[in-house]
Amino acid sequence: MRVTSSTFYKDYAQSVQNLKSIYNKSMEQVSSGKKYENAAESPLDYYAGKKIDNLYNDAVTKDTMIKDVMNRLEQQEASSRSMYSQMGTLNIKYEQMASASYQGLESTVDTMVTLMKNTQQTMAQDLNSSYSNYYVMGGNDATTVPFTMSENGLTLTFHHKFPGDDTATVMSMTYDYDSNGFKYKGTDKDGNAMDEDTTVKKIILAMREQGRMSLGYGDITTRTTLPDTYYGGLNMVTGITSDRLRELDPDEPPFQNQTKVDEVFKEFKDAMNNSAFGLNARAIVSTDNYRKSFNESDTTLYQKHDELQETMNHDLAYVLEHWDGAMQRVSNTFRRIGVVTSTLEDVQSRLQTAQDSYIKEYNDHLAIDTYDAIVKMYQNQFSYNAAMQVGSKIMQNSLFDFVR
Repeated sequence: MRVTSSTFYKDYAQSVQNLKSIYNKSMEQVSSGKKYENAAESPLDYYAGKKIDNLYNDAVTKDTMIKDVMNRLEQQEASSRSMYSQMGTLNIKYEQMASASYQGLESTVDTMVTLMKNTQQTMAQDLNSSYSNYYVMGGNDATTVPFTMSENGLTLTFHHKFPGDDTATVMSMTYDYDSNGFKYKGTDKDGNAMDEDTTVKKIILAMREQGRMSLGYGDITTRTTLPDTYYGGLNMVTGITSDRLRELDPDEPPFQNQTKVDEVFKEFKDAMNNSAFGLNARAIVSTDNYRKSFNESDTTLYQKHDELQETMNHDLAYVLEHWDGAMQRVSNTFRRIGVVTSTLEDVQSRLQTAQDSYIKEYNDHLAIDTYDAIVKMYQNQFSYNAAMQVGSKIMQNSLFDFVR
């Protein structure tokens, strides 16, 4: 074979280029920590590593979501506990007001009425608790304050922006002492007046809303197995969960069967009338009427002083009889929240364990030994530098010297 200078230099340049490529690859491995850059280098390891990488990212995402959800649940629990505490205070005051020693002075009765009204306002504000500008018990819109209470403590108004609506639907619940129950009215998203049945339907639709999320347990194809992270304010007040409402009327959309509608309406209205707001409103009206009967200038009420006192005692007895049930319904909410939180803590622990396992498995397929990679990088660098030095010496020799 005839050896020419061009052939010799071409072979030499190719050898140097190969060493340079090996050196560059070793540097990339040290920089990225990856054993392979593409599937062609090792298809099985590469795709196994990519699958593990996806599982790891899913675990990290769910772990992050759980932290946020647990913070919201914690705020929901704090709100329900605050309301429960307010109800406990009222329970004591009802018992005091029901005793004759607290009924003799107008100032004492007036103080009690003021306390009842103020507590009614405080309980309504408990339903407006927020986390990161999100009303945790008021629906799905961060800009709409969910609940307001009238100054007299008798009208609870629920503002709710339904999915897809630009404006909130307003639903008012006003306690009517003559019927010992709430009356309902409201305006829809377009500002049109709603009658009682339509308003109640809208309230129940809002109470049916859920916040089920795939957070590491349950089957995403079966909605009921996923944890519900939303506990609406009226759900807490009435003790009627969204699952219960869907169980009573499971049709989508609901309210297709009048028999079911009647059942849902009755359960909701009874629960609302015997809720903390309904019972306290009843106590407010009867106690306030009795307070007014101390005023001699109001002849009509003054003449009914004894009758109004008897009515107040009857109403307070009714309230005390049903108050434990109202408190239990509220406590059921933070009990359910506690169960979900405990489950999420367990899931979070398993996700964090899975992340460690995924990292180890990923390293087995795609990661490199950093120290070994650095040593190889320097070895490849020395080889490349040596080749360059040899090349510079060869360039000084003639082809005749090479052949000789």
